[in-house]
Amino acid sequence: MKIPQLATTVLWLVPLALQCAIVVVMCYRGLAQRFPVFFAYTLLLPARDLSLFFLTYRSPVYSRVYWWGDAGAVLLTLGVIAETIWHLIRPYPFLRAAFRLFWLVGVVAAVAALAMLFSNNGASGADRVLEWIILTERSARFLQVCLLIAVVFLISRLGLTWHDYSVGIAAGFGTYAALDLALLELRAHIHVLSDATFVFLTSVAYNLAVVIWTFYFFRKRSVKLIERLPVHDLASWNDTLTEHVDKWYQH
Repeated sequence: MKIPQLATTVLWLVPLALQCAIVVVMCYRGLAQRFPVFFAYTLLLPARDLSLFFLTYRSPVYSRVYWWGDAGAVLLTLGVIAETIWHLIRPYPFLRAAFRLFWLVGVVAAVAALAMLFSNNGASGADRVLEWIILTERSARFLQVCLLIAVVFLISRLGLTWHDYSVGIAAGFGTYAALDLALLELRAHIHVLSDATFVFLTSVAYNLAVVIWTFYFFRKRSVKLIERLPVHDLASWNDTLTEHVDKWYQH
């Protein structure tokens, strides 16, 4: 499958422009302070891609900028997962305790996996760093799919709304991660995709994620105006409260 150059260029420019716009909207609405890790991720990807545009392709500097930028994006992705879950479960103390335990177990498992990776005698030097980045990236993709499943479960069980920003972030990452893992399986194990087709479809999947984020962060938030306050007998409430206070002092 020969990919047209115009399609490749459009798929590179669309997320670049949309993520820059999301950064502006988050700053305008004060969401950068509410979702600082996602804001940093959204800022890092366009900055890296713009830097690569001015560098010579396949040069050592280009490779370093790409892979270190990718490593930073993966680490921020893990942070976004934690940030998103925390926003969703913050009102529920029992879920907060479970989340802390889950995160501690995840950190221990990650350290053990990295120790095993660096202890084997296969790759070394830059190859080992690259292997670490790829392994962490695939693990992050799996966690993103799990995050989307958890969000769907929490929405149905706890009565959360699909309009929440956290849900939009999880939906974008989860959709992209599921498609990316499926494409990787089709290329690496089933061998039905060429490298060029895999890169193209992966870019399409990421564009879909950015479009989902754009929808959530650009949609107008409806504000319900209160036409009138409910009728309450405040004087009766005050008398009852005063009576209880007087009894408390008498004791």
